[in-house]
Amino acid sequence: MEELPDDYFLDAEDDLVDFLEKQGEDCIREINQSNALNKENGQKLLSILIAGVGSSFLLLTQRSVFDYLTAGILIFLFYWSLCSFYLVRRVLIVSPRALASSTPYALYHNGYKGLSEGDYVGFELKGFTSKRSTLNILRRYRLVDLTEMAEMGKRENARIGRELEKVRLATILTPVFSLIISVITYFFF
Repeated sequence: MEELPDDYFLDAEDDLVDFLEKQGEDCIREINQSNALNKENGQKLLSILIAGVGSSFLLLTQRSVFDYLTAGILIFLFYWSLCSFYLVRRVLIVSPRALASSTPYALYHNGYKGLSEGDYVGFELKGFTSKRSTLNILRRYRLVDLTEMAEMGKRENARIGRELEKVRLATILTPVFSLIISVITYFFF
């Protein structure tokens, strides 16, 4: 998405501003819920991976000779350990997230204090038609921030989804690789 100028929403009517604010806040909230659900699914997958790695390790400690089954278990243990590491580093890592609300100072900083008649004339030249008040100006500028926060959240959501999908595929394919290594070891070693 193209970067919006700060004054992009200055010409919006009050009812439209109300609607856009609600939509922006709802969008950010839904994105955060989706990210939380993806991370929860990642936690469940991590539990399965840890159980598989632990079970594989126990099976290896029971074996006294290196044979085809040991080779398969080693591959399984190695790949699922890598999947666990990747999952923790790329999906479950804690990262800052966008909030639908802002701190009071972020909303009402020195730039908004004491707006003059000339400031309002400048806003009106850019399309502002609402009642002259700091709140009406502030709300329109905040819409740009909401848009940017939603776009950041969407990008993060897409990234988490892609990374989780990679780990799922690798997790599913690991037993196949283990079986292939076991068969090769059985027939050729």
